[in-house]
Amino acid sequence: MSSSATLQDTNIETQFLSVAINVPLRRLFEYSFRLDSAIAPQIGMRVEVLFAGRVKIGIILKVSSKAQFDRNKIKPIQRLLEAFPIASPSLLAIYDWMQKYYHAPPGEIWQTLLPNKLLKGEDCQLKRSSVWRITSQGQEILQQNKLPKKAVQQHKILHLLNQTEQGIAHDSLKYFAISHSSMKSLAGKKYVEKTFTQTIISSKLQFQQQDLQLNTEQSEAIKSVCEKLDRYQSWLLFGVTASGKTEVYIRIIWQIIKQGKQALLLVPEIGLTPQTVKRFADRFNTKIELLHSAISDQQRLQVWLKAQSGEAKIIIGTRSALFVPMKHPGIIIIDEEHDLSFRQQQGFRYSARDIAMVRGHIESIPVLLGSATPSIETLANVDKGKIKQLSLRHKAMTAQQLKYRVIDLKNQSMRQGLSLELIQVIQHHLKQQGQVLLFLNRRGYSPVLLCHLCGWSSECKRCESHFTYHHASQYLQCHHCGSSRRAPDTCPQCSGQQMVPVGLGTERLEESVQQIFSHAKIRRIDRDTTRKKQAMDNYVEEIKSGEVDLLIGTQMLAKGHHFPKVTLVALVDMDGALYSSDFRAPEFAAQLITQVSGRAGRSDQQGEVVIQTHHIEHPMLSQIIQQGYSAFAKQCIAERKQTLLPPFSYHALFQAEAPQIPAVKQFLHEAKNILNQYHTTQVDLLGPVPSFYTKKAGKYRYQLFLESANRKQLHQLLAKSISQIEQLKSSTRVRWRLEVDPISD
Repeated sequence: MSSSATLQDTNIETQFLSVAINVPLRRLFEYSFRLDSAIAPQIGMRVEVLFAGRVKIGIILKVSSKAQFDRNKIKPIQRLLEAFPIASPSLLAIYDWMQKYYHAPPGEIWQTLLPNKLLKGEDCQLKRSSVWRITSQGQEILQQNKLPKKAVQQHKILHLLNQTEQGIAHDSLKYFAISHSSMKSLAGKKYVEKTFTQTIISSKLQFQQQDLQLNTEQSEAIKSVCEKLDRYQSWLLFGVTASGKTEVYIRIIWQIIKQGKQALLLVPEIGLTPQTVKRFADRFNTKIELLHSAISDQQRLQVWLKAQSGEAKIIIGTRSALFVPMKHPGIIIIDEEHDLSFRQQQGFRYSARDIAMVRGHIESIPVLLGSATPSIETLANVDKGKIKQLSLRHKAMTAQQLKYRVIDLKNQSMRQGLSLELIQVIQHHLKQQGQVLLFLNRRGYSPVLLCHLCGWSSECKRCESHFTYHHASQYLQCHHCGSSRRAPDTCPQCSGQQMVPVGLGTERLEESVQQIFSHAKIRRIDRDTTRKKQAMDNYVEEIKSGEVDLLIGTQMLAKGHHFPKVTLVALVDMDGALYSSDFRAPEFAAQLITQVSGRAGRSDQQGEVVIQTHHIEHPMLSQIIQQGYSAFAKQCIAERKQTLLPPFSYHALFQAEAPQIPAVKQFLHEAKNILNQYHTTQVDLLGPVPSFYTKKAGKYRYQLFLESANRKQLHQLLAKSISQIEQLKSSTRVRWRLEVDPISD
C-alpha cells in the first residue's frame, strides 16, 4: 500500500476511493471523487460518505483511476474532511499489519486507532491552552526575597515558574502539587499571570538530576539501551520489585528528549498514572501528556494532536495510548508488560505489547518492556534472541530480603477469613508502626447470599452464576454482566428470614478487621470505593503520608504502587488462584504472588509476606518463595515446550452467542465446514463446545478452537476462509467474533 496518493494526471476527472467504514464487515467500500477542487484525495484522509442511508466517517486506504465495480453504481463521497492525511505512513503500516494478523474488519481497527472526535468528523485543530508564567514583578519579589517566611507554597511556585521558561499549563498544576487558589492569590498580587497560547513548545528543556545514586545494574541497563537509540531493538528490563525500573525509564527518556525526540510510556492502570506522572513532572520541565479512559474525548484529541505535531515530548497512558502518533518517535516503554490490561478484552481484541514491537520495527525505534514478573511469551522471545534481557536483581533502596510465612488453614480457627496466627502477625507490625496490606482479589461482601432454611441462593439467571452480595448498599450484583437488584430481606422461595452471606469479599474483610483492630485507621481500595474521580489519588496520598495503618485491596494494589511504609503484606486467600483449568493459571498466580509481595519492604525496613492457603504443598508456592519468579518461569517454559502450549503453538478462537443454543451451534458448525474445505493437517479444529461461561447477559456462548504449531499455516487458513464465514446466513442470527492469540474466555 502506498502512503501517498496525490494525483498528477490532470486528465483524470474522477478517482475511485477504497474507504474503511466502521461496520462489522471485512472489506473496503468504493466511492467516487471528481477532481474539480484544489484538494486531491490521499491515503489516510478522512471522508464523509453515505452508507445505508446514514452519514458516516471513513478513512481512505486506496486511490485509483479505475473502478472495481460498475462506475455508474458507485456513489460519490460527500466531502473530504481535510487537506492533508491525518494518518501518517507509520500508522497506515500499523493498520496494515493489524488487519492481516487479526483478520478484523478495517473499520473496527480504525475505530481503535483514532480518537472518537476524529471518527465523528470534527475538526483536526489544536485548541488554545492557558499557561501560568511569572511576571517581572514576581521575579523582582523572588530575587529580593520579599515574600513572608510563612509563604512557603508561594515561594515554591514562584521559584518553579522562574526556572520554567515556557510556563506551566493550567491543567498540569496538580502534577506539581499546586492548587488553583494559590495561583489566583499570586495573580491578585500580579506576581504571576495566565496567558493563552496555541502551542506550548519548550525551547530549553531541563532535567532535574536529583540525588539518586544508580547501582551498577541500572547504569548498565541505561547504557545498553542508549547505545542503540537510533534503531529497532526490543529490550526486557527484568527487575525485581523496587529495583528502580522507573529511574531507568527516566534516564533513558532524558537522552531521547535531548535528541529532540518523543517518548511514549504505557502503564497498565489509570490508578498508576498520577504517581508515574508526578515522578516525571518532578524531573522534567516539560508538560507530561496523559491518555487514558478517564479523560474526555476533547482532551484525548488534543493530546493526540500535540503528539502528532511534536509538541508533546512525553506521553504517558494506558493501552490505547499506543496508537498516538509521534512526529519524532524516540522510544516506546511498557511498564508491567506482563499485565493483562495490555490485552484488549472487549470489541476488537489485540495485544498492545505485540503491536508495540511491530510499531517499534516500523518506526526504527527501541521498545523497552519492564516487569518483575515478565510474561512467559516475553521470556520465550528472550530465549529465541528476539528480545534482549537487562536484569536488575537487587532492590534500589534496601538490601534486606523479604521474609515469607505460609499459614496452613487446614483445621485452623478463623475469624472472618483471618487465622489467629495472621492476626498476631498484624498486631506485631502495627505496634512497630508499620503499615499492613491485606490482599483479597474478591470485591463485595460475599460471593453468595443464601437462605439458611431452604438453601435458595442468589443467582443471576442471565449468566447462570451467583450474584455478589454488597452489604453497605444492600444490593446484589452480577460481576459478569453487571446486572443488579435489591438484596431480599426474606427468602423468595420459602419466605424465611434467615438470609446468610457465604464466603469472603473485601467489604466483609474490612468489617471484620475493623472489629479486631478497632484503633487502627483502615482503608479499603477496590473498584467499589474508587469510582469517584480522584478517589484513588487521595487514597494513595493517605497511605504514603502514613495516615493509614491497614489497607485492604484487590488486584488494583498489586500493580506498581510504591508504599514505602508497608512492612507486612498478607494474601488472605490464595486457594482460588492455585487451581484452574486454564493452562496459564500457574503463571498468573506466580505473577500475582510476586507482585503483591513486592509492596512490602520497599524502604529500609524489613518486609514480611504471609500467605494463607489450604494447599501449602502446592509446588508453585514453594518454588516462588524459595527460588523466585525466574526459576518458576524457566520451568514453565520447559513444560509448555514439551506440551506444545503457547508460545510454542498458535491459537485462534471463533466465539458465537445468541439467545438460543441451536443458532449458535449452527453457525459454528457451518464455519467449521468452511474451514475444513481449506484444512491442512497442521491446523487442528476443536469444537464447537460451550465456552467456560456458557451463559452471559442472557445469551448462550459456544466456541470453535483452532490450534497449530505453524503460525503461517494458521493465518493462511483464516485468510482463505474468513470472507465465506462472514457471508453465512447463519452469521446474521448470532453475534460472533474471531480472536487471534486468545487469552481467556
